[in-house]
Amino acid sequence: MNDTVKMFLISLITAVLVQVLLGPQIQRMQQQQHQSPVAVAPTPVQPAPAQLAPQVAAQPTAPVETAIPAPEFVGTTIKDARKIAVSQSIIIIQDGDREAPDKSPGEILEQNPSAGTMLTSTREIRVIVARAREAKVPNLVGKPIVEAKSTLEGLGVEFTEVPKDSSKTPGTVLGQKPAAGVKVQPGTSVELTIAALPLIEVPAVTGKYLNKAKTVLKDSGLDTGDVKRVEHEEHGENYVLKQDPPAGAKVPFGTTITLTVVAPN
Repeated sequence: MNDTVKMFLISLITAVLVQVLLGPQIQRMQQQQHQSPVAVAPTPVQPAPAQLAPQVAAQPTAPVETAIPAPEFVGTTIKDARKIAVSQSIIIIQDGDREAPDKSPGEILEQNPSAGTMLTSTREIRVIVARAREAKVPNLVGKPIVEAKSTLEGLGVEFTEVPKDSSKTPGTVLGQKPAAGVKVQPGTSVELTIAALPLIEVPAVTGKYLNKAKTVLKDSGLDTGDVKRVEHEEHGENYVLKQDPPAGAKVPFGTTITLTVVAPN
């Protein structure tokens, strides 16, 4: 028997022995592999995207006006009432007037809405006032302007002032148009001529020395103001080089005159 045949027989015998000895174990292992389930990794569940709330543009909020109670205007003049109303952003509308002999012209007789009513967005108050009546102009000549004004206001009469130089006490009524006793209609204006201090013509003090200039100004009813001092080669100390206002100007009594003089050498 040659070597090739020997090797074949040995291999065959070895294969038979392996099959006999290990066959049952190999079969069990194959059965376990077929019975065991294959683990499958779970597919991750993606969370549903959150639904975003729609963005709403912020709307500007209109300012809310604070409600205020309507003031009591009955019994006051419409002129005074409007001064009060302006400070509270209230508009007063005159709806008319009527005769009221026992009331002052322009005095408020009725208002709508009444006092205490809460005013919100519409701050309007409508009023009825006492009608101005025909008035007889009193004699105001010789009276102080303050008294004359008070008298005319009480009658509901307008007035204007015209100042006039006079030696009388400033503010004294020197004349009136129309004259005393004349009856005037509502809205007529009385012209009052009022005494005023006469204007003073500024004297020339340039070229004088300071002390003399002060005396001249004082005698004229004027005051000496600030004294400015400057260097000057030709004139001596306190020589007046300039004055303000200048000579010839018309100024009220007591006006201050500024002088520029030569400084000490």
